Amino acid sequence: MMRLSEAEKRRWAEIDAVIQDNKTQLKSVATHEQLKEFASQQGWMNKADFGKFKVSLRKLGIDYDVLRQRTFDKENEKRAERVQQLDDDAPRVHFLCAAIEDTSSGDGAFAIIAEDGEALWYGGFFEDDKTRRAGDLVSAEQSVAEKAVWFAHKCFEEAGHQLGRLELTTTCPELDIEKLCAMGYRYGIAVDIQVDDDDLRAVHMAEAPGYKNWQENNLADLVETSNE
Repeated sequence: MMRLSEAEKRRWAEIDAVIQDNKTQLKSVATHEQLKEFASQQGWMNKADFGKFKVSLRKLGIDYDVLRQRTFDKENEKRAERVQQLDDDAPRVHFLCAAIEDTSSGDGAFAIIAEDGEALWYGGFFEDDKTRRAGDLVSAEQSVAEKAVWFAHKCFEEAGHQLGRLELTTTCPELDIEKLCAMGYRYGIAVDIQVDDDDLRAVHMAEAPGYKNWQENNLADLVETSNE
């Protein structure tokens, strides 16, 4: 256990005392937002004090992180319901995505292109990619598909749409579609996956040297609406 300075001990004691003085109020809260409001009133909205606040709450049987996750889960459920009710004429984007892996070197690359073949976002994977495992093609394909969902979200956001459809074409039949759809729900996007082994345009783009960042595009122009 890390040894605390006298100043730290005093700060812990101060926060614990305030928590105890407001025990009844704090135990009655229903959301993490109410806890954040209380912390803000106390001047604890900084990394050091807020961490102590969360620990002190646990002494009362209150888990801030659990309450926050419950809020997020409820919000995601509401978004999922709205997404599932989207009409066919909702705003849409259509991307093709692919990844390549060199099993000998461990290098990999990805590409997301538009329906007409224009390169939108491509280049090598970063080492800290949370989904892709070096040398594993399926994980690389999953990673670029997740990037496509996130990218679609940025496009809809830029165009002023809270909800929309992503039509995503891939050559990989082993994607975790359930995970991609759940990710889409969080962003207000209905994700439709199509596997087309014959369309290799995204694969060829992933094989190309160089890179293009997603920010280099006019994102709003990538969104199609029924008015067009």
